[in-house]
Order: sequence, then structure tokens, then C-alpha cells
Amino acid sequence: MSLLEVRDLVKEFPLRGGIFNLTQNKVQAVSGVSFDVEAGQTHGLVGESGCGKSTVARTILRLHKATSGSVFLDGRDLLALSGRELREARADLQIIFQDPFASLNPRMTVRDIVGEPLIIHKRASGDELRTRVDELLDQVGLDTGFANRYPHQFSGGQRQRIGIARALALDPKLIVCDEPVSALDVSIQAQVINLLKDIQKERGLAFLFIAHDLAVVRHISDVVSVMYLGRIVETGPIHEIYDNAQHPYTQALLSAVPEPDPQTERTRKRLVLTGDVPDPIDPPSGCRFRTRCWKATELCANETPPLVDPGIGHAVACHYPEPLAVAVEVAARSGEVAVRDPFAMGS
Repeated sequence: MSLLEVRDLVKEFPLRGGIFNLTQNKVQAVSGVSFDVEAGQTHGLVGESGCGKSTVARTILRLHKATSGSVFLDGRDLLALSGRELREARADLQIIFQDPFASLNPRMTVRDIVGEPLIIHKRASGDELRTRVDELLDQVGLDTGFANRYPHQFSGGQRQRIGIARALALDPKLIVCDEPVSALDVSIQAQVINLLKDIQKERGLAFLFIAHDLAVVRHISDVVSVMYLGRIVETGPIHEIYDNAQHPYTQALLSAVPEPDPQTERTRKRLVLTGDVPDPIDPPSGCRFRTRCWKATELCANETPPLVDPGIGHAVACHYPEPLAVAVEVAARSGEVAVRDPFAMGS
């Protein structure tokens, strides 16, 4: 049994209006998402802005109420819990928020912020609480002498370390990292990622790591799931996805990641998607990516492709999966997707 099991998770946001403020439509933010996170594993969830990955995280945490589906953490159905049971379960499931500035109470000292979970769950008090907070700050690389300062006295990277310390306070089994480094400078991103990896190795934690930067996800994840418009379109071990991506959307995302070798970067071609992401209020029928896909046929419009393994070692939701080299050739012939030299004018 996996530590976290998400099955057919759906989250829709009603759109109300009119004289009586009735529901007139709905935003289909998450549409039948399923995945597992194993103990001690990092599961990356990637996709462009608006694809629903943060909504998945907040629905798992019960910050949003799920429309349907199930979420099991260590065998407990989180969506069925309430009151005291839910509070106890949340000790095992914590979150590191994206914005290190908005996620900390500006009127509380660092000692109060980090110690608050311990007080709420009655894990420590008095001298024991003070000692525990100092240990947590030391673990995330902050001077314990800073404990009586306020959040505005710290840099963005230091604030995110405070957020990490708070998430670690209750010794959780799983931490949801909701784009924890996207607001930080590149050099600070590397420090925070390495810190999370060290903490995971020391504590045996599992992470659900949400990001839009595929280079960051590759560095920290064991398994990755790619989302597009509320659905997972490809998922599997990190090396399978990066070395043998089969879904055209995954291939386009990977194509946008710069190569560290200048010679390789100069000679390779990139898939550049055309068109806009469809409206989640009225998503396309069948495959939601078909409006931007160079391989789309009538089948793609009529049938939603299942997320299954077509015999390649990982699951992909596409009627016509194929390797990247073939995809580039087909895309170039179709003319529907630009295949560009990265150093060409206007690329």
C-alpha cells in the first residue's frame, strides 16, 4: 500500500451570477486525477500555469473541498475525516507554500511561527518547546539567534527555510511542496532543493513536489506526473519520462528546457506549441490537448485516451504515442507546430 493514494480526484469551482446568485457554469479545475506517492519518495507534479496542479495539492490537504474522488493517507480516507480526526491526520500531512512572503504571519516572531503547530497539537511547551524550535531552525540552516525576529527581517530564501521548519515541526510523513522555489533566485533555489533532499534522506519523508520547472523536478523527483488542463497525460519514473517521453505535450515541455551543453543546444530543434490553452469552463471533448496537437484525428475528438502503459514502461494518455525524434519529424511535416532552431531569429 502506498503512503498517499489519490483516486479519480475531481474539483470543480461553481460560477455564480444573476439576480439569485445561482450556479450558471463551473470551472473544471481537476478532472479525474489518480496517482500514488510511496513512503520516502518524491513525486513530481508538473505542468504550465493553470493546469490544476496546485488545486490538486490544496484539495488533498482539504483546503478545497473535493467534488468527488478519494484520497488515502497511510490507509485513512482524508476526505471522510472531520473535526478532531482531521486535525490529527494533518499532523502527518504538511505543506510548504509557494510564496515565502505571504505564507508567514508578519505579526508573529519566527519562534512563534515554527512553534505554533507544536502548541496546537500539544506536542511541546515551555523549555521543551523552545528547544524544539531551536533544533528545527538549526536543521534548516538558520541561526537560532534569529528566532525572535519577524518575517520582514529576512530574505526570501530565509523565509522559505522558516516555512520548511514549520512544516517539519510535527514530524509529518508527507510534505506537499507547492512550487517552493519558484519565487526564489536561481542560486537560492539550488540551496533549498538540496536542503529538502538532505531532510528527506535524514527523516525518510515523502514529498509531493509541484513545479513548472522541469529541470528542478528532474533534480529532486523519483516519479513525475505531467498535467494538462486538469488531467494527467503522462506519468512514470523520472528517467522514463525525461529519456522516453511519448505524449506530445510532455515532449513540448521538455523541448523548452535549455541544454547545458552549448553545442547540443545549438544543434537541437525545439517543438514550439501554437495556440492557447483551452478554457477550463468548456474544455475540448476527447483528448483535451487535441486543439494544439499536430497528430489529432477524429478519434482524439470523440474518445478520451486512457492513461495506460502501451508497452513502453510508463503510462501515457495518448491515442498515438511515439518517441520524441519521430514527433519532431511528424510535427515538421504537418506545419501545425513550429520546429525551431533555438538560435534562429524570433525563436
